[in-house]
Amino acid sequence: MEVSTHWVKPPTAIGGLDHLGTQGPCLAIYARLLPGITNVTDRARYYSLYPWVVWSFDQHFPTANADIFVEYFRRADCLFTLISERHARQTDHEAERHGIAMVGRVQLLQALDRLEGGEELRLSTYTDRADGNPRRYFMNRLGGLGQYYAGTLAQLELMDPSARPWVKFTIERGQPMAEAVAAAVPGDLFWGLVQSDRVTLADLDALSHFCACSISAGTQEHESLTDIFFDRENAYGALGEQRRQSLTLILHLATALHAQTGEDLTEQVFRAATYSSVLPGAVQWKVPPALEETRRAWAIYERNDLLSVVMQAVFSVCLDTLTSPAATDQRSLSSVETFAAALAANDEAKACYADLSADSFGTLCEVLRVSGPALTEWESSSHEFQLAADLQKDATSNPGIGLQLSRAFQALALLSVRASEVDLPYGSLPIGSDELLDAPINLKSAQARFQAWKSMSLQQVAEDLIAWCMNTHLRVALRKLRQGGQSTFRFRPTERGLQLVDIPEPAATTPRFRQAVQILRDIGVLTRDASKLGRPTRPTLLGTSLLEAYGG
Repeated sequence: MEVSTHWVKPPTAIGGLDHLGTQGPCLAIYARLLPGITNVTDRARYYSLYPWVVWSFDQHFPTANADIFVEYFRRADCLFTLISERHARQTDHEAERHGIAMVGRVQLLQALDRLEGGEELRLSTYTDRADGNPRRYFMNRLGGLGQYYAGTLAQLELMDPSARPWVKFTIERGQPMAEAVAAAVPGDLFWGLVQSDRVTLADLDALSHFCACSISAGTQEHESLTDIFFDRENAYGALGEQRRQSLTLILHLATALHAQTGEDLTEQVFRAATYSSVLPGAVQWKVPPALEETRRAWAIYERNDLLSVVMQAVFSVCLDTLTSPAATDQRSLSSVETFAAALAANDEAKACYADLSADSFGTLCEVLRVSGPALTEWESSSHEFQLAADLQKDATSNPGIGLQLSRAFQALALLSVRASEVDLPYGSLPIGSDELLDAPINLKSAQARFQAWKSMSLQQVAEDLIAWCMNTHLRVALRKLRQGGQSTFRFRPTERGLQLVDIPEPAATTPRFRQAVQILRDIGVLTRDASKLGRPTRPTLLGTSLLEAYGG
């Protein structure tokens, strides 16, 4: 038999994300709760401007080829950002209303600075995709549309990214939206500048109607965008209804905060309030019945995200210990199981168990059920909401094994207590077993683990917890290696024992909240209250009317 020997190239090592797979269920939940808005679709105006660009290009350049389309599209993309930033500088200087999150903003801010300093601005300088171009505004061929918005606009049936020779608007929804924009902007002037390639400050000022802030109330563009986000015509079925429910819940929270606490609408407050039904200052949030199911769904998301952060923090403790003097004993590094046993028997860990004064995990749960913070007391430093935040904040500052383990134990025990208060880990959310295959650590598996831990000592639980985190990481990293050919291992089992690669920082997921709030500002549903200290967010008259219509 002939044997052929070849060199095998090792896989490319990358940093990677979600090293325990704990974030997967969180992403699945918020994708269901806020369809049509993603973590990269920040501005409402792009939902109308991008269909308009393609439709209007066809009107102005009917014989153009694909190369011209790409170049002119990229120039248009640059113009939108330049116009919005210039409008901010010429008016109220509020980035939140104008230039924030516009495509290529970092590069194009400098371009505007140079233009205001007297230099010439040629759009092609920034649209050139050459690798050596230091002023390239965006790498993706179709800029923000190709990188961020194409999938969402396709889901909303505004555009067809699969069309050839280039992306097209849809006749049913995209064309009416484009025509609505055309009625509100100087299209001929815009395309004249795109074609000429040169832009002056006077040109940008003349095009201010293209600013992201210029979705004027009463226009067909504004009506169409509001129809899409709140699905006022019930055109998107269950997805549209769920988007409307989540946006209305955010609107109700903003209203309650403004009326009862004066606090601003932030992601942290949204997470805490949906999780506990309590506003800052221990003020009850009275969610109307029509929105309560959606609030509960967001509470499940937050519970899963808290679990995710806690488990990532435990994993960081494990990895950090691999480099400590105590880990130099090669026998303790021979396998995950021997390492877990050694770490759980560490002197700092034992001091943690003694401080918690519980002979078993079940006892700890019972103590916290009776004397620990209630679900509603999320501002307490011993609440799982704050414990998870402390675990995340201190994970890379070497706070000590004992402190981090103590926080993790208390947070997990409180999550166990809360889990016993609900019927199913994922409630009415359609999260099936198949979706959890790539996420071995989830609310369902954690609930089963909590039950198994009830009769175990804290040291036994710590040993099992550490092994669970580390073995899960190996499983997740192997899956990623198989599927993508890239290595995301943060530690490796080797002939010399477990070897550290890197210590990732624990991270919470981002539930599209910031994007949703920005979109609500863009379409005039939320605004800032300049009469109050800190200019907190409040609903507009339109926001109030939408809340009355859909909030129950």
